[in-house]
Amino acid sequence: MRDRSGRPRAAVYHPWLIEGGGSESVTLWAAQALAHDFDVDILTMGSTPLERLDAAYGTSLSRAGVGLIQVPLPRLLRRRGDALRAALAARAVRPRWPVYDLLFSSYNVMDFGRRGLQYISDFSFDDSLRRAMLDDPENWRAARRRSPLGKRLYLGAARKLARQSRGGWRRNLTLANSRWSRDLMAEAFGIESEVVYPPVVGPDPDVAWENRTDGFVTVGRIVPEKRIEDLADITADVRRAGCDVHLHVLGRVPDDGYGRRLEARAREARGWLSLEGPVYGEAKREYLLGHRYGLSGRRHEPFGMSAAEMVKAGLIVWVPRSGGQVEIVDHPDLVFDSPADAAAKIVRVLADAGLQRALREHLRRQAAKFALSGFVEGIRWAGEEFREACHGG
Repeated sequence: MRDRSGRPRAAVYHPWLIEGGGSESVTLWAAQALAHDFDVDILTMGSTPLERLDAAYGTSLSRAGVGLIQVPLPRLLRRRGDALRAALAARAVRPRWPVYDLLFSSYNVMDFGRRGLQYISDFSFDDSLRRAMLDDPENWRAARRRSPLGKRLYLGAARKLARQSRGGWRRNLTLANSRWSRDLMAEAFGIESEVVYPPVVGPDPDVAWENRTDGFVTVGRIVPEKRIEDLADITADVRRAGCDVHLHVLGRVPDDGYGRRLEARAREARGWLSLEGPVYGEAKREYLLGHRYGLSGRRHEPFGMSAAEMVKAGLIVWVPRSGGQVEIVDHPDLVFDSPADAAAKIVRVLADAGLQRALREHLRRQAAKFALSGFVEGIRWAGEEFREACHGG
């Protein structure tokens, strides 16, 4: 279908579009990419103005004529009930699908009732895989056998509310955010997918190494699976080895038991561990460009947007040996198996200026893989592939 401009129409769907997350970057930059060939609307739940999203992610959607269609977000679902919130959003936007030529779910799988395009950012859409990522079992099959009955009933009710079939999304053309996610989609579901690395929006490394501080930064949501306490242990071990380093944790500290444990840990640290709260814009840029090193603690991270953002800013970054973030650093000296292993590798790097230079050059080349231009080209290619496949069928 074409509107008055004569161009085909595309809908980019995200269940809940807010500032601060990696999937939002995918959504906005996918809309930016598709706007070259389509008239685009973003459909989502929430109330954040498009101009504010443009400012947060560096897009220019409001000037490109991209529409933003938002459905109301129930107050009770603003902090919990992800599956129910997504179901309500999907049900609310479903009647709009027939007017679009291309339907694109920018955050995981979606049953559009016909063939569409979908981008795999994580595995929260499958509860057994989601718990496998959090619980860190030997493999995802073990988690499937432990699925609680109540949770299965809740997720089944959410699917019915959304009017989604259990496997209706399998007909879609699928994109994955890393080779690791692509391989897991094939193993768990038999779905072939193409890798399009997500767009990494962040500062260019325009601060000289000698003008940066010997300290660590970690960025992202403050939740248990991010293992902030492990990162504090790593930093403490590096300090005990004689390195005068510190750790800044950027992100909102939750008002719960986990948040209170982190706050107590920061008080005990007496200055070298700082919980900075939510940090955006120029303030975030100053933290990234003012420090030399970055840490990521989550295992089974499907990609690792914050790790890629730190690499792009010129930091030397260490990550656990699992998930797509290994593809970001792609170097044995920057991948660890335990906090003790991380500390040992970090101490070695901090003591060797030549190794630091080599790692920085390696990561500079790695950062080029996650350039905005690569993502835009990948999404435009996928849109064209989808149109050709549909016309061919």
